[in-house]
Amino acid sequence: MMLQRYPYTSLQDVYKSCFQDFFGPAHAIPSYDKAMAYIAQELAQAEMTDALYYEPCGMRGNYYRVSLAVVADSIVSLNAFADAFYRSAPAVTPQVTDVWINEWQRIQQVVLAVVKENAHRISRHAPLITDFQEDSTAIADMLQQGKYVVHHSKLYNELYNPHYRIIRRDIFENEILPLLRERGL
Repeated sequence: MMLQRYPYTSLQDVYKSCFQDFFGPAHAIPSYDKAMAYIAQELAQAEMTDALYYEPCGMRGNYYRVSLAVVADSIVSLNAFADAFYRSAPAVTPQVTDVWINEWQRIQQVVLAVVKENAHRISRHAPLITDFQEDSTAIADMLQQGKYVVHHSKLYNELYNPHYRIIRRDIFENEILPLLRERGL
């Protein structure tokens, strides 16, 4: 689970992962060329420190977070990666609906239960979900305004330096995972 792998995860970060799993990339990508150019630009500027090449998003595993390191390490070509990402994006920008809001409320209750259940294991150095209530309120307010996109928290970005794209499960498992398995990854 995300909280075990990333102990300094905020509720905002959990929301982002679960939203990505529910909707895929947060907005329609205008073209394959723009997707490829943006990925290439990020590759040129980013230090690849991701520990994992891939991991499922959220709780359902509909999408995977796939590190740009698969391209930087020459496992997947930039063209194949950009194409997989582009095809994973929705044709239109998703809209906040009661279905998503209800889903998020259920997820939030699961996260709260996990945090409470593991409270005795929380150390000063790796707390589980600090500022839960503040993030919960901020997310609820955002959704009430019809907004839905959040970025990773500042601490998450500083500690984990994520550089990835969201790729639909079937595309990942049929096109990218075999390339990783060829290399024993």
